[in-house]
Amino acid sequence: MKMSVKAATSRLPGLLGLLLVACGGCVEHAGPEAVKLLGDAQAAYSRSDDQAAIAKAGEFLDQNSRTAEADAAYYIRGLAHYRTGDLPAAREDLKRAGEKARGRDLRIKAVKALGDLALETGDADWARTLYTQALDEMDLDKPPADEVRYGLGCALQIKGLWWDADVQFDRLLHNFPDRPVARLAGRRIRCQAWTFQIAAFDRQDLAESESARLAKIGLKTTVSQAVVDGKLRFLVQAGRYDTHAAATEAAGKTLGGIAAKAQLVPTR
Repeated sequence: MKMSVKAATSRLPGLLGLLLVACGGCVEHAGPEAVKLLGDAQAAYSRSDDQAAIAKAGEFLDQNSRTAEADAAYYIRGLAHYRTGDLPAAREDLKRAGEKARGRDLRIKAVKALGDLALETGDADWARTLYTQALDEMDLDKPPADEVRYGLGCALQIKGLWWDADVQFDRLLHNFPDRPVARLAGRRIRCQAWTFQIAAFDRQDLAESESARLAKIGLKTTVSQAVVDGKLRFLVQAGRYDTHAAATEAAGKTLGGIAAKAQLVPTR
């Protein structure tokens, strides 16, 4: 399932241009020192120094939360929190970024990041709403429409709306055939059920050996083939479930002690 929603939010737009906010007939902008601080936060995030990005953006917001540049600070800090795994803090900051955004591009990026977060935490309904909102505002022929369609397709599959998911994947593959996410969509399209993927191998004999080993401990598995990143892979899988909820509920019973290493994926 993971397209790496964190990776999908790792690119920052040009956030530090002049943004206007009405304030009783005046225009309120952060001062030069504050703008430099915000630039430092963006630079820290870009070099993956998330703690510095959080600290710098927080320092900016302590004195400048009502300025035109605050939306960018919330966005940067939200992404940094997201990447560190502090999802509640990320959610709060990204919501504020979307609410305060003066420009369409930043608002779309904030909404998309919230959709990624919702999908990662299993809230398919909220993810579906957010991705749909982003698509309604964005240019459908340019990135990140490809990533938004992929996320929406994943959310629809979780809800059991397989045909609707295929519509999103079809449009993605048609408009963005050369984008990395197209390969992920190609593996999910036309699926109708869920299975647990336990392992993947370059060689069939290794996959069959693992399947035989699992059979000895009472786990019935199958070996299937798939092209992953342009290479033929042999997948060891267990179970087939009509719904995501049924698969999730059966995980412990089906997989026992290896549940932690298995990935729930759609299957044809």
